Amino acid sequence: MATISNLGVGSNLKLDTLYTSLETAEESKLTTITDQQSSYQSQLSAFGKLQSSLQSLETATAALTKSTAFNSTTVSSTSSAFTATTDSTADVGSYSVSVTQVAKAQSLLSSAISSNSTQLGTSGAGTRTLTITQAGNSTPLTVSLTDEQTTLSGIADAINKSGGDVSATIIKANDSDYRLMLTSKSTGTDYDMTVSVSGDDTLQGVIGYTSGSASNGMTEQVASQNAKLTVNGVAIERSSNTITDAPQGVTLTLKSASASGSSEQLEVTRATDDTKTAIKAWVTAYNSLQSTIATVTKYTAVESGEDQSTSNGALLGNSTVRSIQSQLRSQLTSVQSSSLAIMAQLGITQDPTIGSDGSSGNLTIDDTKLTKALSDNPKGVADYFIGDGKTTGFATMMDSTLTTMLSTSTGKEGVIKNATDSINTTLKTLSKRYDAMSDSIDATMARYKTQFTQLDTLVSKLNNTSTYLTQQFSTSS
Repeated sequence: MATISNLGVGSNLKLDTLYTSLETAEESKLTTITDQQSSYQSQLSAFGKLQSSLQSLETATAALTKSTAFNSTTVSSTSSAFTATTDSTADVGSYSVSVTQVAKAQSLLSSAISSNSTQLGTSGAGTRTLTITQAGNSTPLTVSLTDEQTTLSGIADAINKSGGDVSATIIKANDSDYRLMLTSKSTGTDYDMTVSVSGDDTLQGVIGYTSGSASNGMTEQVASQNAKLTVNGVAIERSSNTITDAPQGVTLTLKSASASGSSEQLEVTRATDDTKTAIKAWVTAYNSLQSTIATVTKYTAVESGEDQSTSNGALLGNSTVRSIQSQLRSQLTSVQSSSLAIMAQLGITQDPTIGSDGSSGNLTIDDTKLTKALSDNPKGVADYFIGDGKTTGFATMMDSTLTTMLSTSTGKEGVIKNATDSINTTLKTLSKRYDAMSDSIDATMARYKTQFTQLDTLVSKLNNTSTYLTQQFSTSS
């Protein structure tokens, strides 16, 4: 509101000063509202931080409800004939592996052609169809060739652009010796090729191929073969050098045949590092939440009779925060029906001291004890966290609690959404009160302006009359 600076000019009264004082007094009524708005905005921001910490804890907790967090394995072998990796379905065990032969892809080679740009098909035959079939592929590779595309370059380009399971390349032996080579992209005998050209017998005679035929235009340069190996004495044959199911959960990538008559050991052991990382991530997230709670509920002591400190947390004394912290802490002491019943058996305990940030109840990990539990009793650790995956298991129970707290579903709103919705409703009410109060103050100040202007005018007239009469009396005397 602009201060009226010309009031009192006519009357010489300090009406502008009085107007400003009244305006300041009226506007102080808005300060109470803006202070409340600032307080609720701070609470809203604090609940946002609390929600973020709860979401991080829920993510870390959810990771411990999955069996994959506890089924991590590692594999070791000194073999030069294969490499191996594992997934969560692999079982711990020792395997004797011997690779008899690796899988190979078939390769066909045409006879020598004097130029890679010479048309090899029947001139004027129009469009003909080149078809390459492989038993392992349900859909044959088919390409249409024009007269101009019957050169070695044209044929190779058409095959490669088709995106099929065959690659084509041209080999130059010398300036007058060019050959077309077709190679299956997949290894194994199921991917042997049959090449035929319909609509052009001449081109068929140059690049046609059928296994066992006496009239082939191409010859088999590299014969295909399947991979063969034994695992613990069981003979296995596959078309690929990547074996994903012998044993289950282990992927073997064959590189070469084993030395004659030898077999190599493959050891699959339980890996604790991934599980330990997941558990430590959960502890970190839990402690981070305690730090957030300590920040938003911080209390700074003051002398008796003094106002509360402005550095207090925005959610100091908030019942929702106390409820959240109480619920989660109570679950730390829940007893599970597994061989590992309490968290302390995993080496995870609560620190009784107060953190530098004011947080309390933080968790600490005895790494040696945790490693021993994971090594000696991995199933017990998994059962402790997962339980039945529905209502039992520490992580299962806490994840359910956190999901409920963070829910935003209509009719199933969690405590965070309920709290923030209540604050937003209050902020809307305060905004309306502010607008109404501001309008009321504007009206009041407008009334004061009118009254002061009238007073200024009246006093000015009275002063003028007084001056006139004084002058008249002076003249008459």
